[in-house]
Amino acid sequence: MKRRTHRAPGDLSPAGKILFALAVCLVVATVLFPYLWMVSGSFKRTIEIQSADYTKEGMEPTLIPRQPTLENYAKINKTVPMLDYLKNSLIISGGTMVFAILISLFAAYALSRLDFRGRKLYELTVYSTQMFPGIAFLIPYFVLFNLVTRITGIPMRDTYWGMIITYTSFALPFCILMMKGYLDTIPKSLDEQALVDGCGRAGIVFRIILPVVKPGAISVGIFAFIMAWNEMLFASVLTGGDTKTVSLGLMEYITTNQARWGGMMAACIVVSIPVLVLFTTLQKHIIEGLTKGAVKE
Repeated sequence: MKRRTHRAPGDLSPAGKILFALAVCLVVATVLFPYLWMVSGSFKRTIEIQSADYTKEGMEPTLIPRQPTLENYAKINKTVPMLDYLKNSLIISGGTMVFAILISLFAAYALSRLDFRGRKLYELTVYSTQMFPGIAFLIPYFVLFNLVTRITGIPMRDTYWGMIITYTSFALPFCILMMKGYLDTIPKSLDEQALVDGCGRAGIVFRIILPVVKPGAISVGIFAFIMAWNEMLFASVLTGGDTKTVSLGLMEYITTNQARWGGMMAACIVVSIPVLVLFTTLQKHIIEGLTKGAVKE
């Protein structure tokens, strides 16, 4: 039976290369067009953005603003306190990232290196939590937070640590899975040599393993950060005026009387900058961490 081979794009005929290039351009244009429209809308007035509702000639929506304005950016913190919400999201997402990296590193190290009773059951239990929808945990978390506050007097709702604990718990299963896959590619001889030299388990994790798994740790951190940054369901119930996040703040631009689309577009651009900078800066490590963590060598 003749085996079917796959040809790389460089091995295609001239007509095939043209079709391949057109397909790539089509996909890229489809993906980027909503973002280009968002950037364009941030420089438009609301009436121009809503011009699709008019049949008058000359009012058709265009990608390039007819009368560009910076008014939406100038009022970004006046109509809705987006900069305060941005600060809250940075604290919550940053805390989630740090805790997710540390906890998943130790948990993955134990699953990858240590042989203890119940290891398989624990691993299966952690991964099985991914099967349940997030909304199923909304009421239990709400009740748990109120119970902790009633018993200990420590406030949990509308606090940074309450949201960090919540988001960390949701990020951990996938973070542990990815970190364990990365640790499985590292020879155990590194641990054994460190133990012979008198290094403890904690020292091995921080002094030996952590520098080696840096790409995997960065990938885990970025996943946890973006998950906490974009989450909206739990934030709508467990946050308040002091800890409201950007995902909820963007919804404040839509009211029953008026939708401030231009302001929302400008706010979307501003709140996407931290994630864009973080992802672009660490892109090399993210790709390396995902590829090594997904395939066992």
